[in-house]
Amino acid sequence: MTKRSRIRLANGVVSAGIVVFFIMHASIGSIVGLVPFQSGLAWAVWIGVACAAIHVALCVATSIQQLTDTVRPPSINKKRHLALKWATGVFLLVCAAVHVVVVRTAGAGDMISSVTGVIVIVALAVALAAHICVGSKSLLKDLNVDRSFRPAVRGAACTFAALFVLAALVGFGLR
Repeated sequence: MTKRSRIRLANGVVSAGIVVFFIMHASIGSIVGLVPFQSGLAWAVWIGVACAAIHVALCVATSIQQLTDTVRPPSINKKRHLALKWATGVFLLVCAAVHVVVVRTAGAGDMISSVTGVIVIVALAVALAAHICVGSKSLLKDLNVDRSFRPAVRGAACTFAALFVLAALVGFGLR
């Protein structure tokens, strides 16, 4: 296995783990918004943050490899797609940072009691779905999974995003 493929495989595994983390985190957050729930799972959030930092570092490495590849130099379309992946990733990071600020100021249980909290949840769900949809081809390639699964990955990302938006709206309506 080449250095490039090891880095891509590691990034794929970390990326898939982050997706699972986000789904679990949002599911628990949805429950917290709908019913009173006390949990000592803050440590799990820090694991998710660490995985996201590793993902960013691996993405920097793979981006540099792609942009400096002399055997298969990237086309203008690949460069645009790479820029779009980075743009959606930065948007996701900004939404996550705003989410942390709102949780720290309003409290996790009060996230859906304000319009601001609901907007943050909606933006975060949309940002994650957009980033997954844009990066789905790379994710599948990194994991050595047939790219015919790309529509399923995109559909699942959009479905989960819609469910979390719906949970936020229902929770807001119940308050």
